[in-house]
Amino acid sequence: MRIYLIGLPGVGKSTIGKRLAKQLDFHFIDLDHYIEEEALMFVDEIFARYGEEYFRALESNALASVSKEENIVVSCGGGIIKNVENKRAMTGICIYLRASLEEIQLRLDESRIERPLLISKTVKDLYAERKSLYEAFADLTIENSSIDQTIAEIMERIQI
Repeated sequence: MRIYLIGLPGVGKSTIGKRLAKQLDFHFIDLDHYIEEEALMFVDEIFARYGEEYFRALESNALASVSKEENIVVSCGGGIIKNVENKRAMTGICIYLRASLEEIQLRLDESRIERPLLISKTVKDLYAERKSLYEAFADLTIENSSIDQTIAEIMERIQI
């Protein structure tokens, strides 16, 4: 089984993904970290040197590569939905994690992770651009209000 977590930056994909993978005894993959390891550069450096289009190509290749594994939980980058071909590579359950824009902004303010697209756009801008794409990709939509509650709901809805 493969589980893919999608949603805005700061919604909790990595946090939920790690805990969910541990509970399921699956392998956890943070797609951005995977790309960084393969490229030997941080995401923000890739964006700065080569631009978003280049990064999106790396992202699609990384998704195709990790999707060959079994029993994985993949935390996808917030923009994975920008390439409709990526939906075909998600051979498993795609879960759209949501939270209020205020909660997401609080989490981002507390985070030390550089988010290249949030330099020129707000969370509200990204939400407006991506909401319908997240919904089109998603097999399930789950509100991430608390880690334990979110994981319990995922477990119940995927029936494992």
